[in-house]
Amino acid sequence: MPSDDLLRTYADRVYRLTLNRPNRLNALSDDMLDGLTSALRDVPENAVAVLIAGEGRSFCSGHDLKQAAQDGPLNTRTARAVAERMQTAAIAMRSCRVPIITRVQGYAIGGGAEIALSGDIVLASDDAVFQFTEAAVGRVVTNGFTNLLPKTVGPVRAKQLLLLGRRTPAKEAYRFGLLTEVHSADKLDAAVEQVVEDLSSKSPWALSAAKMLIDRGLQDGFESSIALEIGAAIEAELGPDAESGAASFGS
Repeated sequence: MPSDDLLRTYADRVYRLTLNRPNRLNALSDDMLDGLTSALRDVPENAVAVLIAGEGRSFCSGHDLKQAAQDGPLNTRTARAVAERMQTAAIAMRSCRVPIITRVQGYAIGGGAEIALSGDIVLASDDAVFQFTEAAVGRVVTNGFTNLLPKTVGPVRAKQLLLLGRRTPAKEAYRFGLLTEVHSADKLDAAVEQVVEDLSSKSPWALSAAKMLIDRGLQDGFESSIALEIGAAIEAELGPDAESGAASFGS
């Protein structure tokens, strides 16, 4: 049964997933993570994008350590379950067939930063703050960020972010290459809608293929990427989207 910790709505071909624990700054509960994984595996067939946002004044303050303390001491089995729950959500984000937009305001801390920065398109308000706090509480970063972060910002800056755990304002995160756009809080929703409009004008198949090829390319070598692109290019040339695109250019 779906939990109120994650709200799902679908309208105008956008599947909106809202982290919904504003009284806890949307701290990650088990129900929220399980709901996120389930939702990303159940994207409506004609959706053009998934939008992940946080209710209230912050995107997500990370794992709910208060809840974890109430659950009692961890052992090997329960610690593995905690880590695997987060990693399963990360895999669901990476394998989602449509682009994921994350809308970030306020705090994006720890696991919340990982989810926010795992979007294919990351839009943040200028008051957003990102922070990897795992080392401060005796934990390690998840979501594959020990692999992905150095490839985005370089190993030196990645170690700075993960080891020192300092707060990174949105404009600085943008300079690091972690964000797509930064907007004032009053213009963030308009920016989100513009991105949705832009995506809606593109071929859904081509968007899905581009996302897959980029993500696979981060892991594979150059020659593997070339081989994948050839297969995708052949499929694209034979597909209906290419035919309609060629017709529009000729009109």
